[in-house]
Amino acid sequence: MDPDISARAVLHLHGSELPVEAISRLPLETADLAYLSACSTAARGRYADEPNLASAFQLAGFRHVVASLWPLTDAVAAEAARFFYRTLGDTPTADGTAHAVRATARDLRSRYPDRPDLWAALVHSGP
Repeated sequence: MDPDISARAVLHLHGSELPVEAISRLPLETADLAYLSACSTAARGRYADEPNLASAFQLAGFRHVVASLWPLTDAVAAEAARFFYRTLGDTPTADGTAHAVRATARDLRSRYPDRPDLWAALVHSGP
């Protein structure tokens, strides 16, 4: 995500777009986990209080948000998502989600030790 346009970021849906501002206003108080497997979904904008996709999902009510600080290759993003969900199990909890993100990073690091750009991108936000 370009820092100059992070507040204007959108989630591309089939045939439409959902802007960050609209996402942050969705009434999703019972939502547990948003796994945002897209490029730079947690990237900071130019200003510290500027929203990004990850923060918009938290404002909408998701308790746990997993997002990336920078782009990953499609193949690595898919590997990370598969490993994360296998590790997470059926019920996302604060400890379980954080553990799954950490385990995913460790798994990617073991396979790509010289590529922190591939294994250090995912972050967990939540209680």
